[in-house]
Amino acid sequence: MAELLAPAGSLENVLTAIDAGADAVYFGGKAFNARKFAHNLSDEEIGKAVRTAHLFGVKVYVTVNILMADAELKDLTAYLQTLDAFGVDGIIVQDLAVAALARKVAPNLPLHGSTQMTVADLDGVRFLEENGFTQAVLSRELSADEIKAICAQSSIPIEVFIHGASCMAYSGQCLMSSFLGGRSGNRGACAQPCRQPYTLLCDGKPVMKHEAYVLSLKDLRALDYIDDLLDAGVTSFKIEGRMKGDTYVRTVVQAYRKVIDAHYQSPQGRKKAHAEAAALLEEAFNRTYQDDFLAGRVSRSTLTEHNPSGRQKADDIAGGLSRKLTVYGHVDTAEDGKLRLTAWDENGHTAAVTADFVPEAARQRPATAEYIKGQLGRLGDTPFTLADVTVWDETKMIPASVLNGLRRQAVEALTETILAEYPRPAAGQAPEAAVCKVEQKPEKMQIVVRCDSVDGVAAAADNGADVIIFGGESYHHHPFGTHSWQAAVRASHEQGAQLWAGTPRIVRENQRHAVQSELERAVAAGIDGVYAGAMAIFAMLRDLNSDLPVRADWSLNIFNSKAAAAYAALGCTGITASVEAMLRQMREMARSCSCPIEAVVQGRVEMMVTESCVISSFAGKGRKNGCPGVCNHGAYELRDRRDETFPVVTDQYCRNHILNSRDLDLAPYYKELVRAGLAAIRIEGRGRSPQWLKEQVRRYRRLCDGTETMLLGKEDQTVTRGHFFHGIL
Repeated sequence: MAELLAPAGSLENVLTAIDAGADAVYFGGKAFNARKFAHNLSDEEIGKAVRTAHLFGVKVYVTVNILMADAELKDLTAYLQTLDAFGVDGIIVQDLAVAALARKVAPNLPLHGSTQMTVADLDGVRFLEENGFTQAVLSRELSADEIKAICAQSSIPIEVFIHGASCMAYSGQCLMSSFLGGRSGNRGACAQPCRQPYTLLCDGKPVMKHEAYVLSLKDLRALDYIDDLLDAGVTSFKIEGRMKGDTYVRTVVQAYRKVIDAHYQSPQGRKKAHAEAAALLEEAFNRTYQDDFLAGRVSRSTLTEHNPSGRQKADDIAGGLSRKLTVYGHVDTAEDGKLRLTAWDENGHTAAVTADFVPEAARQRPATAEYIKGQLGRLGDTPFTLADVTVWDETKMIPASVLNGLRRQAVEALTETILAEYPRPAAGQAPEAAVCKVEQKPEKMQIVVRCDSVDGVAAAADNGADVIIFGGESYHHHPFGTHSWQAAVRASHEQGAQLWAGTPRIVRENQRHAVQSELERAVAAGIDGVYAGAMAIFAMLRDLNSDLPVRADWSLNIFNSKAAAAYAALGCTGITASVEAMLRQMREMARSCSCPIEAVVQGRVEMMVTESCVISSFAGKGRKNGCPGVCNHGAYELRDRRDETFPVVTDQYCRNHILNSRDLDLAPYYKELVRAGLAAIRIEGRGRSPQWLKEQVRRYRRLCDGTETMLLGKEDQTVTRGHFFHGIL
């Protein structure tokens, strides 16, 4: 049976979700979760939430879904052990460091792969399962057909979002808030720059008459797809909304509860339930609705464009928990003659308690069944309601105080019985350590260059690059064919440089074949290794029986030394640190990890990668399907209210990549990079001219060879130093 998974930003939300009919709830604690500014739950509240939920057979998942700093791992250890002791049914995880630590200190905690892990295909799901995860949350951009294909072949439960706010960027791959204001979505502190207005420019001229909210998606409403997703085998239906109030939680849970339950009824029952649910959802907070990704259509109408703030028709008033467990009772005496109460629920849980009282025959007012039921039925704010009581003898005298004491004992005993028999889900198996080709740490700093044209490869190789990354997502819109791979390998090897295959940050189910075919072409051309940009790549390479070395790319969000070690244990021979990591964090990775550590130090960093295309929406026909390819005719940018402009490029999969307004430039700090123990520095050169690549590679080559020393002068305001010296929230 599929579960309806409800959000909770507070203990009150948890109780409301249970009362409204949720099968599971998810929430965060006061730390380590991706909704830093929600109320969240204290440890005491988490314990109470788990006990209450488990009494009703409702599962509890706790979000531990941010990237962790090394300095936080000690406190995280204690927190994971606390969650394990409470008996939570799973933790939702983004960082592999959390998974590795949980397997060590709390091995009974089931692991769920967060949508922040950007898993969008079966190979990504396989990666999670092989690494001990028991449930996978898919990216919100997938179509219903893609979800169906994944469910049909997955051996672990699949969770999908069905309602609520949606990020413009693929979750886990958005750096816009981080680089613009230091508040990272990967750390739970997103400032939502996507909800601000922008102007689309083409060759420096406005495409639009007025600025608009071109990065603000309408809220997801998957109501019309619930039956299809149930038939597809989706296990968990997830509602977004940990920042919202009780009315939202109650209304949305009730709406989807109706539709899920009606799936097993007659067609007439389904139709009625859908109509009632649709009416309820119109009352809930929303920025107007869309289900375009599920339908496989993305267009201008997917965006709010004019009104991103949302609306709420119903008053947001908290309600008490009125959902109750029906119990029954029988009053008699134990073998020693003392008064006994046996209580049980409809699931067969039983508890028997006795009072230190021996009943005697009544002289005036005997304790009738009606009288006893009245006393035992005063269950107040307990989770129980009394349906009936039977009495062995209605001629005895029993004081009300004795019955009240038995009632309290029975409530406590039955509660503990139910909780003791609660079937907590099993944890997954820890992965076996990989046996991999060893890549020695270079004696001197390597210069790594990423480019997406053969001419760019040649320019990088001719001017001193040690490693060139080719392939993956191209800013020139074209796929990488056999001849391109052969030419790129030849151009690199002739100059003594290595050519490694880059791979996409996003691998969707309907693009798996294209990505795998490109890897096959690259391997056949004689590449020297592979950079894994997504978790799916590891499974693909295994299927290809490739023994090439693999380096973890920065898009895997490796933010701490334990995550670096986790990828090393998976067989990675090199680690590219997250572009959100500070230099001191990279220093710790280099000190602690057996793998060489690489950092991106030059070029335009990607702020977002999006499935919604702002270019086709506002400069084309308003939709992606049938788009005439306007992105091929002009240079597009987004301009914000501060007159900063962000280049927008389109890859061969028709995804937008929004780049930073300024180039990252760490050349003046080269000595700091060396002292940090970095083994390689990368120039991001996709979409750049061969001349630009020539100049930048030569610049860093001179630094690495010691033939040029850069002296720090006045700080250059035309470039950025990223997060190398300033951390993120």
